[in-house]
Amino acid sequence: NYASAGNGTAPHFTAEIFKLESGAQMAHVPYRGAAPAMNDTMAGQTQVMFPSLFSAYTHVRNGKLRALALAGPKRSSLLPDVPTLEEAGVKGVEVTQWYAMFAPGKTPRPVVDQLNKALNTALADKDVVRRIEEQGAVVDTSTPEQLGLTVRQEIAKWKGVVQKAQLTPD
Repeated sequence: NYASAGNGTAPHFTAEIFKLESGAQMAHVPYRGAAPAMNDTMAGQTQVMFPSLFSAYTHVRNGKLRALALAGPKRSSLLPDVPTLEEAGVKGVEVTQWYAMFAPGKTPRPVVDQLNKALNTALADKDVVRRIEEQGAVVDTSTPEQLGLTVRQEIAKWKGVVQKAQLTPD
C-alpha cells in the first residue's frame, strides 16, 4: 500500500500515475498531511510514498527514508545516486512539485509586477538560494504570464490523470 498526504494531493496523484504507467497494484492510504504519512512510512505501516523531495530530504539524509527513484525529469544534485523513475524503467511518470506566489484576481497589474520583481530579486540572492536548495527545493523564477501557462498545463495534466485513474472525491 502507499501513503499520501491526502486525497487529491501531489503525492496521491503521483502514485496514481506510477500505478497507471507501471501496472503496479497498490492500495491508497490517505493521511491528513505529509508528516503523518511519512511517519507511518518510516515506521513500516505503509510500504511506499511519493513525497516531495522538499519534505523528504532530511529523512533521506538521516537514513530514516530510502529514496528509490525521483519522479522529476532529471536527477537531483542533492541525491545524485538516486535515479529518476524513467532511468529505473518506469516511463511516463514525470512530476515536478513547484511553489508560486499568487494574489487575488483583481490585483492591479502594477502591483503584480512589483510583487514579481521583488520575489525574483529575493530569489536571485545566493544566500537565499543556498538555504532553499539545502532543504531539497530548486529555485526557479518566472513572469506572471509564464506562471499562468504553467497553471493551465498542470490543470490539463492532472485532469487527465484523474480521468484515466477514475479518481473521485471522497
